[in-house]
Amino acid sequence: MDLSLAIVAARLIDGASPAPLPSATVLIGKDGCIAAAGPADAVPVPQGVPTIQAAGKTLLPGLIDGHVHLAWNKTLYSANSSRDYTMRLRLGDPERQLLRAAHYAQMALAAGVTTVRDCGADDFTVLALRDAIASGDLVGPRILVCGRPITTTAGHIYSDWGVDSAEEIRKAVRILAAKGVDFIKLIVSGGTTTPGTNITQSQYTLEEVRAAVEDAHRLGLQVVGHAISTDSILLSAEAGLDTIEHCSWIGEDPKTTAPDKAAVELMVAKGVQVDHAIIPRPYLFPGESGVEPTAEEQWWLNMLKVRWPFLHYMRGQGVIVFLGTDAAFGPWPGTDCWPGAQEMARAIEVLVRWAEFTPLEALGMATREAARALRLEREIGTVEPGKRADLVLLAGDPLQDIRTLRRPEMVFRDGRLVARAGQIVLSGA
Repeated sequence: MDLSLAIVAARLIDGASPAPLPSATVLIGKDGCIAAAGPADAVPVPQGVPTIQAAGKTLLPGLIDGHVHLAWNKTLYSANSSRDYTMRLRLGDPERQLLRAAHYAQMALAAGVTTVRDCGADDFTVLALRDAIASGDLVGPRILVCGRPITTTAGHIYSDWGVDSAEEIRKAVRILAAKGVDFIKLIVSGGTTTPGTNITQSQYTLEEVRAAVEDAHRLGLQVVGHAISTDSILLSAEAGLDTIEHCSWIGEDPKTTAPDKAAVELMVAKGVQVDHAIIPRPYLFPGESGVEPTAEEQWWLNMLKVRWPFLHYMRGQGVIVFLGTDAAFGPWPGTDCWPGAQEMARAIEVLVRWAEFTPLEALGMATREAARALRLEREIGTVEPGKRADLVLLAGDPLQDIRTLRRPEMVFRDGRLVARAGQIVLSGA
């Protein structure tokens, strides 16, 4: 057995078992994969293998963020008018966006997020970042990329590429496939961060959404749909999108939430998966942020209190629900809250503290279930022999105190130490 590292005596949350192993050993091969994982007394460490003694610490799979925007920062959430939004796009030149995306990707990795799915940028710069990391030229998380989302003229996240018919959608899918994207992002409804769009209705017809699904699947690509209104969720489920992002259940009146059990039945029948993908906000942590919710944030909180119980219902019906953050990065505008990349840790905390998920359930949504949704379950998401050694070592026990996730002690990607105490570790360092 050609081994590079052993992690010994850690509490192991492997992502597959119903309870953690209180003391486990994980052996990592020089190929970057897990060679063995199990009770410490059943997995001997061969002589001469470098060893990390991890008694009292917790080892778990690398976190997977199913929805980020690496090229954007949080000014995205402070656009108050169409003019503000347009100005933000004009200031986002590709060179600066690429540098920012690389910085944010490394911040996410240091925070324990070893895989991200980038769900939209203004151009195709994140593809270059993906390829640089994959080739070993840059330390970073594994990245799946869609490039530019497909949206209608004047629709959500519109810049200068409006796609307005089934024929144009098929053409757009083929253009994106030719660019080498990993999946297609379709903007099915309006969005709250693009002023002037309709958040209560779908932007596309059923025929148009089906056109995207048919052509993308023909090319071996998943279709990921932004859908926050109930009618757009129902339409997305009927068309058979691979994952529905946000799934906010906004009713005909934007102040209402209208969950639809018929849409859930369609999701189950067609294998549609749901990414909760709601960015955690400082007001959800009132004991530490000191930030009072704005009227808009209070509106979101009221809707979340309806949606969280419905997440449990969907899971009970058989829908795979996984976790993304919808994170653009940097501190919240006008505050010093979360200048790092704590969004995933905070999103898991929200599910535990507000939405009545157990820590083990919430962690599963950010590891095992996310890997299944991204079609990476054979490679990552659990700590099992043969899978990539994407691992996070925590100083404490997240099942007792979920806040332990905020500051990983060590992060491994493909078996290599890539971050320690929040700092990136360069190859050979």
